Amino acid sequence: MSAVASESLKEKAVWLLERMMESDPVWAQYPELKEKLEGVKGLEDAVAVATEHCANTKDPKWVGRLYGGGSEASYLAEMIVSFYNKNVHTYVAGPLFTTAEHAIINKVLGYVGWDPAISAGIFFPGGSYCNLVSYICARHRRDPDVKQKGLTKPMKMITSIYSHYSVDKSAIMMGLGLDSVIKIDFEATSIEEFERIVVENNVFCLNSTFGTTSYGNLESVKKFDEVMKKHGVWHHVDACVGACALFSNKYRYLTSELATADSITVDCHKLLNITMQCSCVLVKEGKLLNECSTVTAPYLFHKYGNSVDHSQRSFQCGRKADGFKLWFCDAVDDLDKQATMVYDRAVDFHKILAGDERFNHIYADSPTHICFRVRGKEEIDYERAVEGLRKRGFYIEYYIDFFRLVPVNESFGEEQLRGVLDEIYDVVMKEC
Repeated sequence: MSAVASESLKEKAVWLLERMMESDPVWAQYPELKEKLEGVKGLEDAVAVATEHCANTKDPKWVGRLYGGGSEASYLAEMIVSFYNKNVHTYVAGPLFTTAEHAIINKVLGYVGWDPAISAGIFFPGGSYCNLVSYICARHRRDPDVKQKGLTKPMKMITSIYSHYSVDKSAIMMGLGLDSVIKIDFEATSIEEFERIVVENNVFCLNSTFGTTSYGNLESVKKFDEVMKKHGVWHHVDACVGACALFSNKYRYLTSELATADSITVDCHKLLNITMQCSCVLVKEGKLLNECSTVTAPYLFHKYGNSVDHSQRSFQCGRKADGFKLWFCDAVDDLDKQATMVYDRAVDFHKILAGDERFNHIYADSPTHICFRVRGKEEIDYERAVEGLRKRGFYIEYYIDFFRLVPVNESFGEEQLRGVLDEIYDVVMKEC
């Protein structure tokens, strides 16, 4: 047995797992955590601090985020990736992990309805990064000279007023500037107005969101298709939330419009409940992933005659084998069951909210998010309400003036929902 795979490592791993499984979703007093970290020395102290002050995301009371505690299969995949510690910046550095990434990308492309011989994809650390790369591909198609000469003329992009902030961040990183992001209401904007905006602003990309962060609504821009084709506007779909439906035989029909897009971002660490991070970008015209980022680096990029080498698809060098995690979970777990469960429970939970007179049920057509307000109180301090709930061990989120929960963990059923609703009502009426 090698020193790396020693009995000591196995004993520590089992002991650590037991400690983590026993941890509770306690409320962490954030200002005091700095003091908790001071003076920590040794394995016992370090593990104690971690397990005592990290919320257990697998607990049924954890419903405030778009991700859960992670499936068992994804834990095992994470162990494999971490133990072998392989880089997937080139094929030769991680042949098995690279091949697995290639295989699962092709499978997801098939779910979308794209041809793997033409389309391509790659895993990056997070949906925001995937969105950024999509916009770079869009800019490259509009003006390939930017890669060599830089931006020589202004160009802008359009997004929804409900889009993720990563659109703005991407504009900053691309050197476009925040003023280059035009935000509109897709439903309220006419086709004629949309075309005027495109023409007057040299718009190169439209970003839509398939499952918005706050409401979970699925934005449709189908009415703008002809204008986008006419003026060569790239359509990117930020489907970090909603693309979970691709893995559900029952709900895949919801994704039918994705096939008309030019690129798609998928976050498998959200509703599919795979451990963080597991994000990929899919590009219909796959060669653009290479064209916009390929550079010469003979000391690293060698030709081995392998078609699954993804080295020139990526702007970064070191890259974790996140694609292997999805491949592993697809082989070991039932992703269809997980994806279908999220949507099925949302349907059931909407019915419960609609019948509870204590709450005002809003955005009832959201396929994944449960959004509501408490009746009987005109003004609510939502930040105080959420803090009060966390002190009781419940992790709920709010957005401006309503509560939001997303049923990602399998352990969160109807009984748990009714319990959470009781706690929310009690906190709001007594403490806010």
